Amino acid sequence: MILVPLLASARVALVRPSPPQETPAPDAPVTWKDLSRSGFPLRFYGFLRLDAYYDSARMNNIFTPFTVSPEDGTAADDDDAGFALDPRLTRIGVDITPGEIGETNVAGKIEIDFANFTSGSAESRPAPRIRVAYLDLSKHELGLRVGQDWDVVSPIYPAVNAETLMWNVGNTGDRRAQIQGRWGPKDSKVDLKAALALTGAITNEDLDSATPGLTPERDGFDSGLPNLQVRAGWKPAGPVEKKPLDLGAWGAIGKTETDTSFNGNKRFDVTLYGLDFTLPFTAALSARGEAWAGENLGDFRGGVGQSINPATGEEIGAIGGWAELVYVADQWRYHAGGTVDDPDDDEVPDARPDHNSALYVGTIKDWRSGMRTGFDVIYWDTNWANSEDGDGLRLNLYFQYNF
Repeated sequence: MILVPLLASARVALVRPSPPQETPAPDAPVTWKDLSRSGFPLRFYGFLRLDAYYDSARMNNIFTPFTVSPEDGTAADDDDAGFALDPRLTRIGVDITPGEIGETNVAGKIEIDFANFTSGSAESRPAPRIRVAYLDLSKHELGLRVGQDWDVVSPIYPAVNAETLMWNVGNTGDRRAQIQGRWGPKDSKVDLKAALALTGAITNEDLDSATPGLTPERDGFDSGLPNLQVRAGWKPAGPVEKKPLDLGAWGAIGKTETDTSFNGNKRFDVTLYGLDFTLPFTAALSARGEAWAGENLGDFRGGVGQSINPATGEEIGAIGGWAELVYVADQWRYHAGGTVDDPDDDEVPDARPDHNSALYVGTIKDWRSGMRTGFDVIYWDTNWANSEDGDGLRLNLYFQYNF
């Protein structure tokens, strides 16, 4: 008898309808706050790249070439060929674009690749390298940038040799820490840039580092001063079917200092002045290049990387530049040009380069959807003071996928 009420209750429970289930709320959209702590928008970019190099003569470095070694049987034999594959130029960058804060636009950028050569590391273990990393503020025609960026001087570079951009062979300028200001109204034909930047950031030169008992300090740092760079650009209005004419005049001054006296001198002047141009002839054909002169230019990639003559205590002067023609047709780009870096022969020590030049041709094929391939041929010639010269061909085939 006791089981009857229990069974009845169980039967009622079995037939009682289940309570309606709640419909799950739709997922909330992902916001920038979910992706970055600040909530500011980020934009990723970069490319995957592989370079193949063939050199018909021994370069100072097959990956980052600056000179052809003397073919004297000691530094290198005649026509000592080399081959290498290199993924180091693979790049990734992030643009930080928070928009306006009040009336000031604040943005930032960080960009890295893997071209940092670490002594003793395996070739398949390239290390990351900061290319640029800066904070940028702009309001109307004024701008301020602090961090690592490209030099204000020598703002363009040749189309070949992406590893070293023909530095020390005619192209000057690099990337370094700086405080950069700029002025340029949108409707103005003129723009101005100036920067206080770090001397010694490129060469890390310390000419008296071997002095016994001396606490080492790089010569640019030891000067106690930044270098000053200035550029004035002029870009007049032109036909919409052509890229505009772009002209620039620029200069830089600085100091380096050593603890040890070199022929009575411890402080040395750095000077660089030059011109850059981009000259369109038609919508497809243009010319571009730079010309410069100065002294103590190792840290600006001039004078074939040389600064002073330790024997005489004199700054090594040099002149140089580069020029190229560029033709763009649909998905193809063709370029041909030459470069030269010519230090003063009387100021260059023995067994050091006193002339460095190159001639080149190349092409880039844009396959669309981010894929491109390129091929360059560079004839490279380095003269050495009171030593055998070196010359050879450098072939560079690369594959690049942009994202």
